[in-house]
Amino acid sequence: MNFTSEKLKKIKPSGIRELFAKSQGIEDVISLGIGAPDIHTPVELKEALKQAVDDNFNNYGQTPGYQGLREAITKKYKVDYGIEYDSTDGTIVTCGGVQLIYIALQTYLSKGDEVLVQDPCFLTYPRQVTLAGGKTVWMPSTDNFEIDIEKTKELITDKTKALMLNFPSNPTGAVMSREELKAMVDLAVDNDLLILSDEVYEYYTFDDVKHVHVGSIEGAYERTITINSFSKTFAIPGWRMGYGVTTPELMKPILGYHGFVVANATTPTQVALANFMHTPAAMEFKSKVKGIFQKRRDIIVDGLNSIEGINCQKPVGSFYCYPDISQTKYPDGESFSTKAFEESRVVLVPGTEFGPSQTNYVRASFGSADVTQLEEVVERLTSLIS
Repeated sequence: MNFTSEKLKKIKPSGIRELFAKSQGIEDVISLGIGAPDIHTPVELKEALKQAVDDNFNNYGQTPGYQGLREAITKKYKVDYGIEYDSTDGTIVTCGGVQLIYIALQTYLSKGDEVLVQDPCFLTYPRQVTLAGGKTVWMPSTDNFEIDIEKTKELITDKTKALMLNFPSNPTGAVMSREELKAMVDLAVDNDLLILSDEVYEYYTFDDVKHVHVGSIEGAYERTITINSFSKTFAIPGWRMGYGVTTPELMKPILGYHGFVVANATTPTQVALANFMHTPAAMEFKSKVKGIFQKRRDIIVDGLNSIEGINCQKPVGSFYCYPDISQTKYPDGESFSTKAFEESRVVLVPGTEFGPSQTNYVRASFGSADVTQLEEVVERLTSLIS
């Protein structure tokens, strides 16, 4: 007998996790598939975690999160963007950023509600919308992977409930300027839409480009839920530490749902992050990693563009590049990534994991491989194509 729910039957398994599992234990594989930094967690943060455990922060904590960490989070937004959030009623700590996306959509979507999501996007978004009973409506992208605002206007109906933003973007590395994002906010205001803004790559923007916090844009604050995470910032994806900020009015029902999903995010990791995130070591780490990623970006993008038939735009943020491989002898992302793995021992993610029109692309993470490995990837793919 099949006891599986109908909504779960609609969910396609994550191709990224499948690729990750397939590549484990195979000699000589270079994986540019998983979205995780290969850089070690700061020593000072690891010591802070050990100290938190030794200090017996090992019990249940407050459901919204450890108050010291929530205060450190709101301080971050004040320092970085000049925006004040309520550390008690407007801030939440979750088991990863994805958990916050889940509970926010579960809290605010009713059956049949439509959510505007960019094509391409982080693959969890449409699946989360489906799990919440909603419907994904795909926003088309421009040639440089910004949201096509004019075409998006035509997609809004009386069922449209929310707008999902993610800049810097996973999978493309694109960003939108403050002026462009203001147009998206105006669209949300004019149509009374909720905004979910996933900003987990905020510290990884390149070429002197500054991240724009959507909540700082006029008209956005009172309707925006910001999703964030420590995974990328401090190289701790295994800790599963996400967080978010919004108004107390929007946060209150989210906190109500959160309490029935998890009692609280892990206590000692919260204490460790509260004691670490505003230290000189934390600031130095973010700056160092940003420089490492920019160097890697330049190497992989230049290398990919040297291969006949591949066209790769230079990402402005995140640690992904998103080459167009449609002019190669493996002209779709599925066949290209399959051949890259089977014949060259390189893991890439086909673009169709990220959106329905992404047949021509693959995603490569330069966060998960060092310079030597990236140069080797270019050599292997050059041989594959030639």
